[in-house]
Amino acid sequence: MNTLRVLYNSVCPVCREGICHFERKTQADRDGVVYIDVSEAPKAFEGQGVRLNDVRRKLHAILPGGTIVRGWPAVSALWRRTPGYGWLAKLGDMPGLRIVSGGTYAATAQVLWWWNRASGRW
Repeated sequence: MNTLRVLYNSVCPVCREGICHFERKTQADRDGVVYIDVSEAPKAFEGQGVRLNDVRRKLHAILPGGTIVRGWPAVSALWRRTPGYGWLAKLGDMPGLRIVSGGTYAATAQVLWWWNRASGRW
């Protein structure tokens, strides 16, 4: 199986819109991406070490071999499968830039987590 499984939390409106954008760009049959909203099944991935609160903080992806990646590596994996985004993933993963990409993602994810918490979403 060559499917990338993207775990996201639709309770966050920014995350939900972002995933909707990528769902429109990718097709499961062609691009091999499946999107899983963990807010609908919060305990579904606990056996693999992923909890709802983990996905509330960062995007997660399960690579075809079963490895779980979080944060920027999950975004990069999704972008590599998304038509028109592969070059951005390659750019963001370049030595030196990967630190910037990861830091930018981590800061943005933290702000979104605080904003959602302050808004009473969780």
